[in-house]
Amino acid sequence: MRPIISTTIGNTTYEPCIEPLKCVITRSDLYSDSTGRSAETGTLMQYPIRTGLYSIELEYLGNDLEIEQIETMIGATKFSVSFIYNGVVKTAIMYPSDRVNDTEIILNGEGRHRLSFTLIEV
Repeated sequence: MRPIISTTIGNTTYEPCIEPLKCVITRSDLYSDSTGRSAETGTLMQYPIRTGLYSIELEYLGNDLEIEQIETMIGATKFSVSFIYNGVVKTAIMYPSDRVNDTEIILNGEGRHRLSFTLIEV
């Protein structure tokens, strides 16, 4: 089963054409700059801004056309992503990190690429 079900940019929904080699989903909490330890007691003083933010680290291996399709899927500055987390379909507005596209081999004019990036919840 594909961990990323689809992305939606505007009114267009995209589905990945290939399975990722790697998919790591992280949930993070975002704290204020004021978070820290008390100088008097050493007690942690937490000031959460948001909790449970998702980021999805992905890596794909594919030919020219497959990698172009994945790049189109994540081509906007922010978009809706439907993904599976612990067996449940989640949807979040995300943006893509820098994308690294390593060309591993070119044979008969067709490239084989390794594309990696992270989707980060807005």
